[in-house]
Amino acid sequence: MEGLSPRIGDTPGKSVNQMYAAFSAFRYKDGYTLSVIDLGTQGVKIELIQAYDIGGAIILPPEKVQECGRWLLQTLGQDSYGLPRELTDILTRLITHKKAGQILERGDKKKIKDALKVLRRDQRKLEMERKVLRLISSNAI
Repeated sequence: MEGLSPRIGDTPGKSVNQMYAAFSAFRYKDGYTLSVIDLGTQGVKIELIQAYDIGGAIILPPEKVQECGRWLLQTLGQDSYGLPRELTDILTRLITHKKAGQILERGDKKKIKDALKVLRRDQRKLEMERKVLRLISSNAI
């Protein structure tokens, strides 16, 4: 569930008509609430609040939001599209299977092959990014 809230501006007396998107907060047993608010070009605000008004918030700039999003997808075992990493192998097996012609309709194999090309290209791109990040982190020490 997504809700919209009005933006609070920096300058008093100036009307602001920009809206921000906020997803429903996750509530945990121990009274903790985790909420995420999209601040548009300013990034994302993440809040962790305890039922007794104890909590904290952090605003991630847009560059960090993308980085954290990629990390979260990798942690969950998904690619940059939110698809399982194993999908490439599954699609390859499906195309090469002898009886796949009975299951697939006209044009399906071509669509799957095109999707595989995109997935493989993005996988190589992601591997290159990882190598660059490892190189940067080892040089930083």
